[in-house]
Amino acid sequence: MSRSPQAPRRRPLWGLLAAPILLLIAAIAWSGFWFFAASQVDVQADAWRAREAKSGRVYDCAKRSVAGFPFRLEVRCSDPSVALFSQAAGTPLMNAKLDEILVVAQVWDPQRIIAEFKGPATIADGHGPASYAVNWRLGQASVRGLPGPLQRADLVFDQPTIDRVEGGATVPAVRADHAELHGRVADGTPSDHPVIETALQIASGSIQDSHPLLAEPFNADIQARVTG
Repeated sequence: MSRSPQAPRRRPLWGLLAAPILLLIAAIAWSGFWFFAASQVDVQADAWRAREAKSGRVYDCAKRSVAGFPFRLEVRCSDPSVALFSQAAGTPLMNAKLDEILVVAQVWDPQRIIAEFKGPATIADGHGPASYAVNWRLGQASVRGLPGPLQRADLVFDQPTIDRVEGGATVPAVRADHAELHGRVADGTPSDHPVIETALQIASGSIQDSHPLLAEPFNADIQARVTG
């Protein structure tokens, strides 16, 4: 007697839909996490600004926006400014303004921040007119530790220039092909007995109206250890 062929067993429909459903749930959960993290940018930034203001450093931003979905947080600050005040007298010491700052952080590592600066920038003494005009081809910074205690900071500038502003005209003061400034907290914290190691590197730099040797292009590699 011959056996009749058995019909192939059908795979359950839920098995075919499980992977897409899990992927959709993960995407929704990740989107919710990103938007929550983005909503905390303003909260953390305002808290950090308040702490800095108590130390005489006032940071402001004319317009702030958050983007970078789904894996990054990109905070763009237009027309940022920094004002330094004397804590004893409360009088302004310096005021700096620049065109734009773009700050980028990975969602899974928010304490490591990469920033890019867009010039030009102006620096003034107190509330007076601009005393210096600063520009560069590329300006970047890397910071680790914020919004908590700062652990490390790095500044890199390609083709930085500093000009003095005298009577509405600019006079060349500082030039360089490349400049880097690195600093890290080797011991303590920035507010409690800090020990800070710094390194300054300058390639083809020159400083006008100073010592004749500094007016000619020079290279420098300076390391220092600051305490207190």
